[in-house]
Amino acid sequence: LVPIKRGEQVTYTKLVEPSMRTGLASQVTPGKRAMSVPVTETSGVAKLVKPGDRIDLIAIIDSGQGKEAKIAKTLFQDVMVLAVGRAITNNVARVVEADSFTGKDKARSLAEDFSFSSVTLEVDPTQAQSLALMLANGDAAMTLSLRNNDDSDRVAVQATSLYDVIGSDLARIPQRGPAGGKR
Repeated sequence: LVPIKRGEQVTYTKLVEPSMRTGLASQVTPGKRAMSVPVTETSGVAKLVKPGDRIDLIAIIDSGQGKEAKIAKTLFQDVMVLAVGRAITNNVARVVEADSFTGKDKARSLAEDFSFSSVTLEVDPTQAQSLALMLANGDAAMTLSLRNNDDSDRVAVQATSLYDVIGSDLARIPQRGPAGGKR
């Protein structure tokens, strides 16, 4: 329940078993919400993100008018990561599973688990609503941008299009039609 200092006596009042007081809900700041975002190896910072980290959430939005019309938009800045997959900070950091070879139960550390496919973020109710809309859109891909935990600065970032990155060279890129032919 509480930090224990070196040399301090460990008593029952300082210990807790997994219950309602542990788990994710107790970590969500009052007034905030927990929402999960799907991640891949690439969009999840090589899955090196861990609970307690802070990230910016960037959406790649497809307007349905081709690659040139996609934009990247930083949706939220300085967002707390509450969980990666099933690993949370005040959770028993292991899972017991049946060994696929022997069939016996075996404990696997979640601290070394990189098989997660979602990251749970702490957002305010307005952000939660915006994130739900983006996730339901299906045409938006989410990418995490990891921050230093001491960096809480917010930067005014405009949406970026492919034209903003490549500039006038975009018009010189040959367009491919059906079956790889030029249009």
